[in-house]
Amino acid sequence: MQIIDMHCDTISKIRRVEKEGSPASLRQNALSVDLEKMKKGGYTLQTFAIYVNWEEEPDAEAAAREILKIFRREMQQSADLISQIRTYRELEANERAGKMSALLSLEEGAIFQDSVDSLRWFQEQGVRMATLTWNYENDLGYPNCMGNPLTQEIWSWGDDRGLKEKGIRFLEELEHLHILVDVSHLSDGGFWDVAKHSTRPFLASHSNARGLAKASARNLTDDMIRTLAGRGGVMGLNYAVSFMRPAWKPGENGTTVEEIIQMADYITNVGGTECLGLGSDYDGILELPEISDCSRIQFLAEQMEKHGFTYSQTEKILGGNVRRFLKENLF
Repeated sequence: MQIIDMHCDTISKIRRVEKEGSPASLRQNALSVDLEKMKKGGYTLQTFAIYVNWEEEPDAEAAAREILKIFRREMQQSADLISQIRTYRELEANERAGKMSALLSLEEGAIFQDSVDSLRWFQEQGVRMATLTWNYENDLGYPNCMGNPLTQEIWSWGDDRGLKEKGIRFLEELEHLHILVDVSHLSDGGFWDVAKHSTRPFLASHSNARGLAKASARNLTDDMIRTLAGRGGVMGLNYAVSFMRPAWKPGENGTTVEEIIQMADYITNVGGTECLGLGSDYDGILELPEISDCSRIQFLAEQMEKHGFTYSQTEKILGGNVRRFLKENLF
């Protein structure tokens, strides 16, 4: 069963580890995602986020460029195992060559908000997916929560304020540049503005269902899920316990496989089996007791089938639905 994951923070985590003075490599490391673990898990594609905490690094674009350099270094050093893709055809070419694929995304609109030229530069470097916000208001719009979801230091959530005028202009530019629009981290109002103003399908790379886990504003409402699905979009199961457990409190153990399956059940009942994929958020979340790293993903597949998902349904959720989305939109 081929695995496609729409979100991990591994490259940004490697940068952090190196800044702390320790060598790090994407090929093999102590994190949740590395190439050896991906190969063992049966991965076809992993999306690597260039994630920047704007509060910690006010020059978000400069930080993003540093992370991009690390990504390029890792792609060069492991060219025998993986290659960056910009189009769906390149994904197919990598498969024929026996390689895994890497898709590059931006997580925080402040990275490119200062200039359309900046956004175009990142597009030229192969970025093909982007959020408009992270956890802070920026020039483009508002987040769906402000603060740190892992500690529940949240200042507000479920914000009805939508995209700013500049955000709508950048939404249009993202579509013009064939960069996939990612509504994860975007306010409720921002989601509906994307639904209103976008002309192509969009995605929520790492968001779950608010109807099951109400504590997280990062999750989508049932109406959002149905709207995204009706537009041909996909959303990725986020393994973070605060996105999975209805009454989660800081300090509790990480998400169980049973909880991931319950979330998958809920989302597919609301939006259908075609709208759901994986958006693990590996290396950006607390450790999971049963699938602590990506090499264990086939265990999730086995448990989904034992729960009652058919092989075909499981295959779609673990890779097929995102593959269909990329085939239709990544060009």
